[in-house]
Amino acid sequence: MVSVAKHSLLLRLLGKPALFANDGEIVLPEKAYPLLAFVAASSQFSMERETLRGMLWQSDVSKQRAGSLRQLLARIDRSVPEGLPRLITATNTHITLNAEHWATDVLLLRDATHPLARSDWGLLQGELLEGFRAPTMEADEWVTIERRRIAECRDAHLMTLLDSPEKLTLADIVLLAGLLVATDPANEAACRALMKVHATAGDLASARQAYFRCRNELKAEYGAEPDATTQALALELGIIAPAAPVVAETASVRPVAADPLGQPRVLILPPETMLSEPLLQRVGRALLEDVTIGLSQQRGFKVIAAHTSVEILNRSLASGELQPMPPELRFDYTVYVTIHGREDEIYATCRLTKTSTAEVLWAIDLPLAMQKVNQSFGQLARRIVMTLADTIERRELTDMMHDVSPSAYRLYLEGKRLVSKTDLQHLRQARKWFKSALTRHDRFSSAHAGMARVLGMEWLVRGMKDTALLEEADRSAWQARDSDPNSGRAMRELGFVALYRRRFADSLDFFAEAQMLNPNDADILADHADALLHDGQSDRALELSHAALKLNPLPPDYYYWNLGGIHFVQENYAKAIEVLDRVKDRPATSRLLAAAHAKNGDKATAAHYASVVLENFPDFRTEDVWRFVPDRNPDDTRQLIDGLRMAGLS
Repeated sequence: MVSVAKHSLLLRLLGKPALFANDGEIVLPEKAYPLLAFVAASSQFSMERETLRGMLWQSDVSKQRAGSLRQLLARIDRSVPEGLPRLITATNTHITLNAEHWATDVLLLRDATHPLARSDWGLLQGELLEGFRAPTMEADEWVTIERRRIAECRDAHLMTLLDSPEKLTLADIVLLAGLLVATDPANEAACRALMKVHATAGDLASARQAYFRCRNELKAEYGAEPDATTQALALELGIIAPAAPVVAETASVRPVAADPLGQPRVLILPPETMLSEPLLQRVGRALLEDVTIGLSQQRGFKVIAAHTSVEILNRSLASGELQPMPPELRFDYTVYVTIHGREDEIYATCRLTKTSTAEVLWAIDLPLAMQKVNQSFGQLARRIVMTLADTIERRELTDMMHDVSPSAYRLYLEGKRLVSKTDLQHLRQARKWFKSALTRHDRFSSAHAGMARVLGMEWLVRGMKDTALLEEADRSAWQARDSDPNSGRAMRELGFVALYRRRFADSLDFFAEAQMLNPNDADILADHADALLHDGQSDRALELSHAALKLNPLPPDYYYWNLGGIHFVQENYAKAIEVLDRVKDRPATSRLLAAAHAKNGDKATAAHYASVVLENFPDFRTEDVWRFVPDRNPDDTRQLIDGLRMAGLS
């Protein structure tokens, strides 16, 4: 094989397409590159003109397509300077690539019969026709198939290179195995290569991460464990522990049932260290009660009543080390909540500690304004609860990397982390994590609620006509409710599904119950605001949306989507654009952005977002909005459709 670097005339189709001659770039019309790619992949590097016309132009008029093709061929020919071989030849029936004189990176990748030289490793990266927007269904299908073939070809080259690790540096192996894992996280050969190279470099944490990423993908996608070779290597490197010998049970030993969810247990210590002043005692105990209730409402933790275990804890601390606890009193995190005085001021203190390591994960010491005790007290309790919940979840996710078998709760957290995005890739990845969590525990309410959320959001983002995903979301929401009748998140998902099935009264009832169960849950407030908006109560919706943002100032994408929708309905288009600008790169918001800019008089920007809509949702039609936007007031829907049509969407 002749190296890419040795070709003076080169057509690059992997990554950003370009044409090079004698170390300089030749500028071609944008549509030239898909034409060249189609021809290069064809038998004998030749394709019928009529086939090319049908793939590159949507016009139903044959003469128009033929004229467009002739113009494109003429522009390509004029772009190649005199003195260079012609890039293509054209007859009345066929277009042919001059592959004898012009090399093409895709063909060089496919024709390689030996391991790729280091100078050609660039062929292993870059998407075919990067950024290409297929003008027809035929072109889209062709590109999808060709990209799959290129991926298979690259995987074969990568495997060949990794089969001779003695010829590679450690950095080479990380690069090549990383490329394999990026396309197939369950590739065990790549996983083993990464485990070995990281362990050799002394980075056992990265080796462990590579193993568990592969293992989790195998479990989620195929319901399988890594093969014996991979497990043996993990055992050799100390990533997993040897299997414990089986010990026969005796009548005198009764095994303690394991927690099927693996949720962390949180012990909240009573304020025994507070000053004896009665006011401080009362305020401190009230704050402790609020924090305890708030954490319990999160449904992600098992909050242990402290009074029965304080004595055991005190003994452990007195001895200078943590003593073994009875299983029923085991806890993972300790929360200290207290009130104390400093001169004329009163302070509230909270500290979160990881019990197994005595590591302080978070601490706060804030003044409590007694003259505004109710307002100050409520804000402090909410802040403590939200920060504690976030810190514990982040710590549990970090610890997941070291687990041989992550619990259902930790798999759920991985999915929850991805749900904050509205793009389809993250939603579908989150679905895999929730599915894995439910495989471990099929009565896990939070995972069922998470599954309902991603299914419902995918249906909404795609603007689907078919309701199968929405019905599946409804089933998951009811499973969440049946598994935990007191879960505010389950009620939230039931409210979401009811809204998009246009059961407005039911939706608002579900959200009211969800808010009663979890009064300080910002996500519930944000969705409740959306339901109120579609019910025609935009002022109340705006109030709740602002309350949600106040509780969660760094929110998921859909907070801004919902708030932008409220301003749009209220015809405050400039404010809608300002809010949506924070998530302008998310395809899901492109419809609303197109309509808002059009209504605000910026037709150029509206047209840009209209093109984003068609790029990501090519089947979108404005009439379909009636199917997936559940406005009780039809004029609100007409307002959106009118904006979309002003933006150029049909």
